[in-house]
Amino acid sequence: MATVKDSAVIVRRTQRDDLPEVIAMIQELADFEKMPDGPQLTVDDLIRDGGFDGRQSVDGDGGAPVFHSFVLEATAAADADDPDGPANQEQLQTSMRCPASKPARPLTRKLIGYAICYYSYSTWQGKSLALEDIYIRPAYRGNGYGELFFRALAKHAKESRCSRVDFHVLNWNPATKFYRRMGALDLTETESWHFYRLQKDAIDRLLADDRQ
Repeated sequence: MATVKDSAVIVRRTQRDDLPEVIAMIQELADFEKMPDGPQLTVDDLIRDGGFDGRQSVDGDGGAPVFHSFVLEATAAADADDPDGPANQEQLQTSMRCPASKPARPLTRKLIGYAICYYSYSTWQGKSLALEDIYIRPAYRGNGYGELFFRALAKHAKESRCSRVDFHVLNWNPATKFYRRMGALDLTETESWHFYRLQKDAIDRLLADDRQ
């Protein structure tokens, strides 16, 4: 769908030039989640893992990206003092008109949110979309952009023939109310599923035990 000229925001696929700003927003999300030392990625990691370098991978898989990324871009930002961000690129989903209380300003191409996801597989339902991160900068919340972004990702899942979208949320995060309103189920409550993780040091210990 072509970009609507009087729109306030668009959702589009992330481009290589967006990645420094995406890294910055990953850190902002980690700060919000009270885990400021969590992110260990660099822009080069995102370039490699997202397939932005266009090179063949060493394992022969054709350099297929291991994640997909989308950004939320303000085309008429409420605050035009920070006109950073890349030029308009391919739009993923749709556009939204400026709220009546916030008149349109000249194009600023400011990134105000990002999402990172990847495909997983369910032996019950087949191909699935795992949503690792979805984030909107605080100054732009409360305008309906979160719903716009989430619906765009749901549309991507449907067009990619995914049977479901999976994601995890901290129990104190107020966004849990939003996800429930979007129709998401809390599987810990409804099915008693718990989310487990094997960290890198645990993997190393596990393999070290095998070598003994």
